[in-house]
Amino acid sequence: MVKNPVEDLGWRTERESLPFDLPNRVSSDSRRIESGQWFMPIRGANFDGHEFIQASVDKGAVGFFYETRLRDQLSPELRKLGIEVTDTTKALQDLARWWRKEIGCKLVGITGSSGKTTVKEMAAAMLHSIAPTLKTEGSLNNELGTPLTLCRLTPLHRFAVIEMGARHKGDIEFLSQITLQDIGVLLNVGSAHVGEFGGPLKILEAKMEIAAAPTAVYFKDDARIDEAMKRLKNKTLISFGREAGADVRLLQTDLDGRGRVRLHFDIRGQKQTVESDFYHSSFPINAATCLAIGLALKLDPAACAAGLQKFHGIKGRFKVHTLRHQLLIDDCYNANPESMKAGLSTLRKAYAHRKTFLILGDMLELGDSSEAAHRAVGAYCAQDIKPAKLITVGPMARWIADEAIRSGLPKDRVQQFDNADQVIVQLPSFWPDAELLYVKASNGLRLSKIIDALLTP
Repeated sequence: MVKNPVEDLGWRTERESLPFDLPNRVSSDSRRIESGQWFMPIRGANFDGHEFIQASVDKGAVGFFYETRLRDQLSPELRKLGIEVTDTTKALQDLARWWRKEIGCKLVGITGSSGKTTVKEMAAAMLHSIAPTLKTEGSLNNELGTPLTLCRLTPLHRFAVIEMGARHKGDIEFLSQITLQDIGVLLNVGSAHVGEFGGPLKILEAKMEIAAAPTAVYFKDDARIDEAMKRLKNKTLISFGREAGADVRLLQTDLDGRGRVRLHFDIRGQKQTVESDFYHSSFPINAATCLAIGLALKLDPAACAAGLQKFHGIKGRFKVHTLRHQLLIDDCYNANPESMKAGLSTLRKAYAHRKTFLILGDMLELGDSSEAAHRAVGAYCAQDIKPAKLITVGPMARWIADEAIRSGLPKDRVQQFDNADQVIVQLPSFWPDAELLYVKASNGLRLSKIIDALLTP
């Protein structure tokens, strides 16, 4: 039986009763408050949500939280609708932790320097094919986003997959105290935010905080992580990777040249194959991660493999859309030289037998290296991808077009546009001829408008 959070957490209220699913009704955004919700006003560096309590009630909020310091500023009538707490941010976190314990589902926490969102989405797709699963929406992985996610748990959820970000030492430890994850997943340790942490070893130390969970899932191929995990005591360790000895070992990747892939794994001596019509260069090792999560949860490997087939990418991040006999790949969430090269090389490996059209836009914020970086992309397109058509968008992307032509791509297969709207007008002239259309640029180019135009009936 669900208890009363006000009594358990020591809050005050003049209300006679509260909804049993109070956490499900909490919203911290007064602009989007809906009838029946409870408003949680958060204080930030430059704002105080308490200023919008009355507006939230006017929009239909049936209750709200408020800090003791403002008690006398509320009218007696308004105060009767509220719950008094010392600090609303802490109250949100405490409520989320309390609710997570009440629901009691199996919770997977995921961290790492890169790939968190993708693995979170893949793992959630896999687990949801087995039972109802909650996941972090977008990348709401901080001290506010994580508790708001946990407040969406319901008694129907059997699993939860929570992405956990960190910019400083102690962040993962703090989030772990809220999520109480059963399984902590460490994907990798790279150079992201190295300035904030003070070096790669400090990043490893911070990311290792995920191992507060009773079971830790980790990347065995990184000797630093492997050694750190093996020093832990009283933990269940499950590893993934390509190296011998990994509990889930990626053995082989077979591509058919038209986008289908067969991944072969060894799961503690048991062979398992994952087949998918989605492929990216990171997909094989991410699939190994998900199978390791399944192993930690004691799930059937065949059921996990089947669940991974439900994953087709994330909007803006190599999302594959199948439209009759054509493929549209949306990779326009963002772009830099590394991600551009990774996306294009994936096309070369996985889709070599498809007639490929490229729409590539500016890579922003590259400073003095901008021209060289764009020209390198153009040369790679001409020499390795050899697209049936190359369309560039934006002033800097003209360097891509110029270098592609200079590197041997016929001029009549290259078109240049100033913006996405110009491309949309010309879509009928080239889209019917493409077997595969790949779209990528920095967010500022708004190439997502092209994706929306092609997906709108």
